[in-house]
Amino acid sequence: MADYYPLLARALDALPDRTPALRKAVYDRARSALIGQLRTLEPPLPDEAIEVERKALDAAIARLESDYGEAPPPTSDAAPPAPPEPPPPEAAVAPPPAEAGPAAAPVSVATPPAPESLPKPAPFMPVAVQPAAELEAPAEEPLPEPGPPPAFTPFVPPPRRPKPEEEEAAATEPAQDTTAAPTPVQDLAPPDGGNGRQRPRLDVKTPRAGRSRQLRNLVVGGVLAVVIGLIAVAAIMLADKRSDLPRGAGDSEAVAPVQSDAKLSDRVGGEKPDGEAQSAPAESGPRSDVSVAQRAVLYEENASDPKAAPAATQGRVLWRLEAVNGEQGQPLQSAVRANVEYPEAGLTLAMTIRRNLDATLPASHTIELAFTNYGPGERRAVQEIGLLQLKDEEGGRGSPVSGLPVRVRDNLFLIGLSNLPQDVERNTEMLTRRNWIDLAVKYKDGPRAILSFEKGSAGARVLQDAFNQWR
Repeated sequence: MADYYPLLARALDALPDRTPALRKAVYDRARSALIGQLRTLEPPLPDEAIEVERKALDAAIARLESDYGEAPPPTSDAAPPAPPEPPPPEAAVAPPPAEAGPAAAPVSVATPPAPESLPKPAPFMPVAVQPAAELEAPAEEPLPEPGPPPAFTPFVPPPRRPKPEEEEAAATEPAQDTTAAPTPVQDLAPPDGGNGRQRPRLDVKTPRAGRSRQLRNLVVGGVLAVVIGLIAVAAIMLADKRSDLPRGAGDSEAVAPVQSDAKLSDRVGGEKPDGEAQSAPAESGPRSDVSVAQRAVLYEENASDPKAAPAATQGRVLWRLEAVNGEQGQPLQSAVRANVEYPEAGLTLAMTIRRNLDATLPASHTIELAFTNYGPGERRAVQEIGLLQLKDEEGGRGSPVSGLPVRVRDNLFLIGLSNLPQDVERNTEMLTRRNWIDLAVKYKDGPRAILSFEKGSAGARVLQDAFNQWR
């Protein structure tokens, strides 16, 4: 199950005043979003799994309440002055010595000095509040930022391959490198072609033991993304004391990965109603490029010898712009679809890029990645992906988009592109101007691979037309 404590803690930190009423509002939004999204998943989750996630969220809420429950008492600074007044009552409480006669002697020695020592501990009451505030800070450190790619360093292109003499020196102690914990696996780079161009290198690192345990805890990664977005929006709404922020914030268009998963049957491989083609005549132009197939190459790691050159399998990609179903009650919207096929490997990828229209979640566009295995590709079930990387040439080094990849299940992933103005401009420029796309993946059985495919004239036109319509 997922750990919701850091997400809720971050949302509470964004509140201007963490009163019980505001905290309860954040909890209610998180609970309703989590349960609602879990019930919309396809295939449906059993009630037992939903109940487990709900209990995990309630446990995180209880933990937060125990942390924040200690803060209110120190705010009553008037409590310390009160102790000087109780001494007279203590003198009046002289009857209690009847319960313990021997104690009467100490009482008669000097009761007045005792109350004077009480005001001294009083200054320490405010000091106790500071550790409580400090305890909240560590909760923010493990939180991943939704936009920056550094959080996904396992898929960032590594430094260039060491020199031959360095490889020979490293080959003398391979056992130490593989058994010692979190060192990355040697980068894979396809051999240079006759034209002198370098092929992309694999940049997925060997998963750490702790990380694999965290992956197992993610029942549905898309649900986490939605919860993050809803909690963040709730915090902002409460901070600004406005109830209509989603309508007023034009730049808060955001990612709804899990909501889009509810419509995956329509987006990936689903039959489209006849009425859709009639409702979107604007897409008839870009569809003329569907028959123009562009190049695609699959680079796979040699499992028996990670240092060996990766195997390359040729494929093709078809680009098209078409209309897809929007949110409930909304008209059809344009979406970019790229079907990448590697027949010899028995692997296909259906990639769908669409603009996010849900103003309550923080992302500009969503990218769905649905893999299919058949024949020889049964062993190529994808368990993990990185961010899309855009580059100008096939042998160049790519730059990742700004966003967050989310695993829904094996062979099904979502990427939410950051909606920060500078990130939107950068992502748009890379998607429309650069000609090649790399996607690093890790198979369920362990080996890694890179899917590299070309936009070409067809893909460039489709993406340009799509972004023109989305503006």
